[in-house]
Amino acid sequence: MSSPSLKDAALDELERLITEKMPITEHLEFELAADEQGRLRASAPLQPNANHMGSAFGGSLSMLATVTGWAMMHQIVQEAMHDAMEDMRHRVEVMIQESDIEYLRPVYENISVVCEPPDEDAQERFQKMLDRWGRARLELECKINEAGERAVTFIGQYVALARGEEGGDGAAAGSFHMESCDPSDA
Repeated sequence: MSSPSLKDAALDELERLITEKMPITEHLEFELAADEQGRLRASAPLQPNANHMGSAFGGSLSMLATVTGWAMMHQIVQEAMHDAMEDMRHRVEVMIQESDIEYLRPVYENISVVCEPPDEDAQERFQKMLDRWGRARLELECKINEAGERAVTFIGQYVALARGEEGGDGAAAGSFHMESCDPSDA
């Protein structure tokens, strides 16, 4: 499986999907970009995301990192399901299951979150689990730097789940629901 790659139109559509289906993200004023190595970058201006001290608000940093990881996972699911029937692709949901964030220093400049794609082995395991069980998870790391030094490290456990599947504990997976990958829901 290759690293995710996004075209400008796909990125614009993904931004629209996120802000429309997750309206709390609209205030972030973020933009998505991808590079040749498959990294996904979300950028946002400091001003609408600043706190009373003039640095980036921790909640905005956390939300932007969560959304960046979600966008990466969305793209991975779309690529993993590339050869699947169109109906199956639209029935897979992406959600965050758990996350951990470490704030190392304040961010006093425009925010840039970078999410690295998972390595080939992790992507292959993900693909096999999704094909076999209709659900799979990946751990994604997002980083935010300030003046060239690490300011924030976010690690998120994201889950892809075919609609109608249940979590391992028998609980409806909807309890972890963040947003559907179905562009027709937009």
